[in-house]
Amino acid sequence: MGYRSDVVAAFYVKDAKHLPTLKLWLTENFPMDTFSNEIRWFDRGMLVEEHDTKWYDDYEEVKAFDAAVNKFLGLVHKNDVEQDAPKFSYEFVRIGESYDDVDTQYEGDACEWLLGVDRSITIGV
Repeated sequence: MGYRSDVVAAFYVKDAKHLPTLKLWLTENFPMDTFSNEIRWFDRGMLVEEHDTKWYDDYEEVKAFDAAVNKFLGLVHKNDVEQDAPKFSYEFVRIGESYDDVDTQYEGDACEWLLGVDRSITIGV
């Protein structure tokens, strides 16, 4: 069966008017075909959701995902002096099976902390 994780990543822009630029970039650079069933668009960006998945660094789909993210971070951290340049942000959360196995990453000056981990107590009585 293997160790399983839940993974969500958000690629987005600060202003919805720049969504076409983001969509074009993601279409040309993100492995859309690999994650096509897990992609959901929202008003300013794209979410990629993988649930109950084996998220290992040496898996080809994870390598492709990481390569696209690293390239995208170049846009996120680009110091564009243009007044109306798109402001890109990236967020990532991975929750593993172990209680303390949580990875988070938040990047970009326009980051809005759209993703988070919510812990709660459940009572089964």
